[in-house]
Amino acid sequence: MDLSVGTPVDPVPPAVREALTSAANSPGYPQTAGTPQLRDAAAKWLARAHGVSVDPGAVLPVIGTKEIIASLPALLGCGPGDTVVYPELAYPTYEIGARLAGARAVAANGLASLGPERVRLVWVNSPANPTGRVLPAAHLRKDRLLGVYSLSKRSNLAGYRAGFVTGDPALVAELLEVRRHAGLMMPAPVQAAMTAALGDDAHAEQQRARYAARRARLRAALEQAGWTIEHSEAGLYLWASRAGLDCWGSVGALAAAGILVAPGEFYGPSGGRHIRVALTATDERIDAAVSRLGGLE
Repeated sequence: MDLSVGTPVDPVPPAVREALTSAANSPGYPQTAGTPQLRDAAAKWLARAHGVSVDPGAVLPVIGTKEIIASLPALLGCGPGDTVVYPELAYPTYEIGARLAGARAVAANGLASLGPERVRLVWVNSPANPTGRVLPAAHLRKDRLLGVYSLSKRSNLAGYRAGFVTGDPALVAELLEVRRHAGLMMPAPVQAAMTAALGDDAHAEQQRARYAARRARLRAALEQAGWTIEHSEAGLYLWASRAGLDCWGSVGALAAAGILVAPGEFYGPSGGRHIRVALTATDERIDAAVSRLGGLE
């Protein structure tokens, strides 16, 4: 039971596949800025789902959000002498993006301890990967803010590389100008598929229910087998630890039962006692893992 990698396993919604194939005859270059229909769909989704108001002109499609995380420091002009701050527990791409730009990467959960450094970019991750921690709105309220959103898990579109960035209109305009010259264009059929996905809330609610059910079964089984779950309020992972074991001890104990998980230190030194357990497995595989965990009680 591979619960180590968070890759979607459920089907792409039929309406999204139909939109993709309907737009397959797209011989011209796609729009870097995204079609008006895509930008409008993203703005309307933000209003419906999150009560957030953005101008559709301040929405920019990206070729998967990992791409924009890795390239954003360079796209915004960060370089030697600049500092990029990212969470102490975080996906490695935040640090990689800073290094690609030649900037200094610093893992910190606040700016108070950084002194007089020239901080150009601060990453905030909520719900956090790997911990699933949700930050309060006050923590996220900033000037010159950009929000990055992926459809990989909401709509099972990891294979489509579909996401968008929005927020401060001036920053989005700057990104658009650079990306236009760099040829960073989302394919037109994917733009059509993404438009359909953002306009349909029903499939997203069904997928949310699937993950919620998997979370409930797996969390209970891990706790009964002796692991403690911390944070994990949202997102697609459980952040777990067991008394007397470091992350590799937990990985080994679960591997002996045929369950693969990710060691917490992959996400930073402070994760050395924890493991990340992904919910992105089929119901059959989750049930099999629950059964194996029952034998570890």
